[in-house]
Amino acid sequence: MTEQHPYTNKLISEKSPYLLQHAHNPVDWHPWGSEAFDKARRENKPIFLSIGYATCHWCHVMEEESFENLEVAELLNQAFVNIKVDREEMPEVDQLYMDFAQAIMSSSAGWPLNVFITPDLRPFFATTYLPPRAESGMPGLVDLIRHIHELWEGEGKLQIESQAEQIVEIFQQNINILGSEIPEKSCIPLAVAALLQLSDPIWGGMKGAPKFPIGYQHLFLLHYSSQEKDSRPMFMVEKTLEMMYRGGIYDHLGGGFSRYSVDEEWMVPHFEKMLYDNALLADCYCETWKAAKRPLYERVCREVIDYVLLNLVGQEGGFLSAEDADSEGVEGKFYVWDIEEIHQVLGDDDAELFCNVYGVTSAGNFEGKNVLYLPEVIEQYANQNNLDLQELETTLEQLKKKLFSAREKREHPFKDDKVLSSWNGLMIHATVEAGKAFNEPRYVKAGVKAAQLIQDKLWNEGCLLRRYREGRADFPAGLNEYAYMIRAALTLFEAGCGTKWFEWALTMEQVLRNQFKGEGGAFYQTDGKDPHLLIRQCQFADGAEPSGNAVHCENLLRLYLMTYDPIYLRQAEDVFKAVKESLDRYPPGYSYHYRNLLRYYQTNAPTIIIALNQQQENRSELEKIFFTRFMPHRALVWVDQSDNRLFELIPGIKGQPPQQGRTTVYICSNRVCEKPLTEIKDVIDKLL
Repeated sequence: MTEQHPYTNKLISEKSPYLLQHAHNPVDWHPWGSEAFDKARRENKPIFLSIGYATCHWCHVMEEESFENLEVAELLNQAFVNIKVDREEMPEVDQLYMDFAQAIMSSSAGWPLNVFITPDLRPFFATTYLPPRAESGMPGLVDLIRHIHELWEGEGKLQIESQAEQIVEIFQQNINILGSEIPEKSCIPLAVAALLQLSDPIWGGMKGAPKFPIGYQHLFLLHYSSQEKDSRPMFMVEKTLEMMYRGGIYDHLGGGFSRYSVDEEWMVPHFEKMLYDNALLADCYCETWKAAKRPLYERVCREVIDYVLLNLVGQEGGFLSAEDADSEGVEGKFYVWDIEEIHQVLGDDDAELFCNVYGVTSAGNFEGKNVLYLPEVIEQYANQNNLDLQELETTLEQLKKKLFSAREKREHPFKDDKVLSSWNGLMIHATVEAGKAFNEPRYVKAGVKAAQLIQDKLWNEGCLLRRYREGRADFPAGLNEYAYMIRAALTLFEAGCGTKWFEWALTMEQVLRNQFKGEGGAFYQTDGKDPHLLIRQCQFADGAEPSGNAVHCENLLRLYLMTYDPIYLRQAEDVFKAVKESLDRYPPGYSYHYRNLLRYYQTNAPTIIIALNQQQENRSELEKIFFTRFMPHRALVWVDQSDNRLFELIPGIKGQPPQQGRTTVYICSNRVCEKPLTEIKDVIDKLL
């Protein structure tokens, strides 16, 4: 029987799961677009712009309390034109108004983000979650709506419009895409020192709470530690990776990380699981395994990727966006346990062991129930209790499987099943790198399949699109989408998955160069074709995801190593020049740029050309050498002698053929190649 809804608004025709969650609110929601803007101008009404995403807990709360409330809806409909935006579908809209909100609000902004804007889209007030009525020191949405409506209809309108205009002018004046000097190498250790000063030596990560896992930040410290032979950053990386794994932010039954922990001990998570977090963390654990070879890092990386492959892959092979924090309307209900339930599933003896290892108590650690965590590493528990480690690990794996099976019978959290080209780019890179590092072909296969879906469904007449869902692709891609997908395509090429990926990366790079790059400077977030964006932003700071400018700068440095075409190096240097002023102001916010500077200043970064013979002799052995070693600043080019297209794209490799009919490795630095190597032993010796 089809569910009947008394209300339906204009979001009903959208594909975004978040917008569809609001399609039956009594609020007269519109999607972002000309129809809503024209209505606001025609009726001379301000706009209530509400931004969130489908797995956002407080977005759900505000919807239930306010947007399904008939009184609130009637007031909103009377006073405003109401627009809903999925921040993941329109990150450029979200970022623009989030930046405005940060400037307007006295406290930090988050989601749901609610911004009041003039009919010409200029912001004048912003807030995050509000209850419908004032409570606990928080203002109520009802009173706020009435107050703004009175101002707009009365003498306050001119002041509102003047204030909004001033806010936009200030932001326009602060856009910077140009610089004159490349940052000095000496700024890198200063940035490391600043990060270490902010780091928590006991629990890992940054000091204080809440705690966010920032995989790419740890990789900067890891790369610096390796390059400069400094053990302090490596200590912090390993401390953080171990404590995150031991904490409740990690799903010890099903794998994967939650978005963040509300405390400083990584204990209690905000339970939503995001694709981008897990992609960045899988990459971080994989790279740290290459550097330290600690089995724990391989295991966590595998479990994260296995979680994604089991839960976040669509029927066509694309990686899906997220799983909600809530189930049955309760945050974390799917994940937490009471001690009696564990005894029922495992039996008393096994339950006692499991509860001791995973910190389960009668009192619980989250609203009377238990988030599973490891008070100590399993090796330490085995040692203290005179248990055989291998037997203990085997027993615990069996018990975890039983609890996982029991948990699977619960109502699962909502899944946001849209495919985003940006987050797919992050996950493709992580799965392919891990697949090669751990000799796991199914990971590589999953990465290739996702990339093929993006190319088939979201690459349209030379333009990348942002979102695919239920057969429909929408929204022109921005800088991040292009940058992350170029990175993924280059990784596929380096993994030997085909020249087609390298060619696609080159094509996408040309789009960014021609449509996104400021003349002589860095890259804008958009191509500038959307008339509804007040400002064409250029951003350098990392956030939950790394900066698009930083990731593309890395792409350009990789392309330069692969081709030695100076056009790529010059563009990378333009980004370095433009970001210099920001680096000087606040080093910890620009980890990915510093990671690129490490690459830029490593003058002996190798380009490794593998000229395969007809039998592809030694290929698997060479893959093991190159993908299991920590070599963060190398470029790999696998050359099949029958691949004429590759010779057209990189003409310089014609001078490096197989020697005497054998697969031959050429290791080159600064355009100079050392003597060709045909013996595996010689390749290993050279890389030591």
